[in-house]
Amino acid sequence: MTQNLPVMQIRDFSGNKTALVIIDMINGFLTEGTLASERCAGILPAVEKLLNLAKENKIPCIAFADAHESDCPEFASFPLHCLKNTSESELAPSLKKIGGFQTIEKNSTNGFFAPDFQKFLKQHPDLENVILCGVCTDICVMQFALTLKSFYNQNQKNLHIYIPVNAVETYDAPGHNADQMQMAALQILEQAGIILISEVKDDEK
Repeated sequence: MTQNLPVMQIRDFSGNKTALVIIDMINGFLTEGTLASERCAGILPAVEKLLNLAKENKIPCIAFADAHESDCPEFASFPLHCLKNTSESELAPSLKKIGGFQTIEKNSTNGFFAPDFQKFLKQHPDLENVILCGVCTDICVMQFALTLKSFYNQNQKNLHIYIPVNAVETYDAPGHNADQMQMAALQILEQAGIILISEVKDDEK
């Protein structure tokens, strides 16, 4: 399914009508805590590349970060993780070093409903393209992508959401086969109108 996907050039995206959205590339899903995953950490170089390209081309970028209250209802479904004001809720150090993004904290799996993201949408009314990356493909990435696409459809506005498959990943765990969940999520996303691509590059550099 992911073979022969197109490669897109960063010049294909207009800076003032495109946004890069990074989801949960934070310590608590990459390097520490109960939900850390080496597999998820493996896409960090691809996300770093996307962030650098966005910064160089003046494309606005937001980075979601799980930052839960200690009594978050989500903990009925997932182990305790990424508490607000802890190192687990911090963006990966390499991304912080690159900079050029707005961090948006979220208290649920779906960042669309975070108040600061709603402000971002109002501040960017001419948005036509979103490049989406991060973790986990079948949870936070998928929920955000489907909700964002549905929101624009409902409001009679076109929005193209691009997912470079080299920059999204999910985790392995008992009852959660990463390969199966990754492919299932990508198929659901594609059938919902999300555009799957191999990667975003800049061949002119």
